[in-house]
Amino acid sequence: MKQYLLLFFIFFISTILKSEYSISLEKAIETARENNLSLQSSFYQMESAKWAYQNSRTQFLPKINFTETAVFFDEEIYLDFGFGAFPLQEKQNFISTLQVEQVLFAGGRLFNAHQISRLQYEISQNSYQKMLMDIDSKVTEYYYLLLQTLSTLEILNLHLALCQDLRSNSETLYNNGIGLQTDVLQWDLRIIEIENQRNELSNVLVNIEQLWALVLGINDIYDIPVPEIILIDEILNEIREFSELDNKVKKNKMDEFINKVRENNFDLKNLEKTRETMNYMRKISKAEFLPTVFASLNYELANERKLTLDGDRNWQIMANISIPIFHGFRNVTNYRVSHYQLESQKMNLEEGKRGLEIQARQVWFDFESSVNNVFQYEKHYTLAERSLNIVRTLHEQGMTTNIALTDAQNSTLVSNIQFINSIYDFVNKKNKLINMVGGVE
Repeated sequence: MKQYLLLFFIFFISTILKSEYSISLEKAIETARENNLSLQSSFYQMESAKWAYQNSRTQFLPKINFTETAVFFDEEIYLDFGFGAFPLQEKQNFISTLQVEQVLFAGGRLFNAHQISRLQYEISQNSYQKMLMDIDSKVTEYYYLLLQTLSTLEILNLHLALCQDLRSNSETLYNNGIGLQTDVLQWDLRIIEIENQRNELSNVLVNIEQLWALVLGINDIYDIPVPEIILIDEILNEIREFSELDNKVKKNKMDEFINKVRENNFDLKNLEKTRETMNYMRKISKAEFLPTVFASLNYELANERKLTLDGDRNWQIMANISIPIFHGFRNVTNYRVSHYQLESQKMNLEEGKRGLEIQARQVWFDFESSVNNVFQYEKHYTLAERSLNIVRTLHEQGMTTNIALTDAQNSTLVSNIQFINSIYDFVNKKNKLINMVGGVE
């Protein structure tokens, strides 16, 4: 285990020296929240929904319009009664009118539309918060995936150095006439295999770096930061603390996790709000059977006609009542459409709750399995490393074959990589737990 931790120390020191600059997980999340384009798009959608909600409130307020009408005649109009012409209309006529309209009753359309706007705004808020969590989760995933890949590369480099050292020893023995040329060739093949693995993984690393930069919103692909040093011991201590819990405590933690999913999962919240939206849409369809009433006031502010009435300027109050009698059954069919849409959404909500609970349980079981896998691969790596030391000692004494040594070396390399992968798999599974409950740990 000490050798393993030393390996990590060497790896991280070499990583820091090779990179232009490093970044912590907290700083990476902050950078992504500021620059990620998908997150910015979701924010603008939320802002649009907010202003649509504000706009729905204005439907309750009166509408006031000022109208200026100008009429131009070809010539002035006069009336002649035989004792002199009387001006009836000038060539230019200007009328200024103030109009006020107010809806008095709309069968609940305005109120229900306002509630729908409110729910859509709340849905957009949940969607934005979910996008935030998804971005945080992706940043964390790629953060540790980069560390995992870099760690694996360093492991390959260390084992490559070991193989080159063992090949040198075999070549020395062969030159002294006490070794076989096939031993040298076997190490050459092993070195080529590790180099191929390293080259393939280097190509994978480039792709991961591009995805990492995309999530962070970094445009300069030649200035991509690397993750900072992480303390593996802290992760291992966390794994050990969880593994030492008894089954009853683990069961309680799982139940607590599932309850948090029910309360805080953004997808489930939006399903519920969509159901409420469908209910208000059905209420709007009911309003098509009801009358609508609105009132309007037209007040003539000025009239520059020659012929005018004495007293106050003209004004008019009008009440308009519209009662639906026959609309070709459109109101009936619209109501049935909204009714069955609501029933469909209720089924979707119930299925979503069940499916989410099943998914939550599976994520929890995967998390528990990742804890067990760490200990299994740790044991496997410890045994493989001990076996390699024994076989190497026997080989130096001429008591075993070179093939046995290459097999032991390969087993150690594989178990070493599996062990480190299991640690990062635990981190990934934990990240999924946090994301599923909306960031509530």
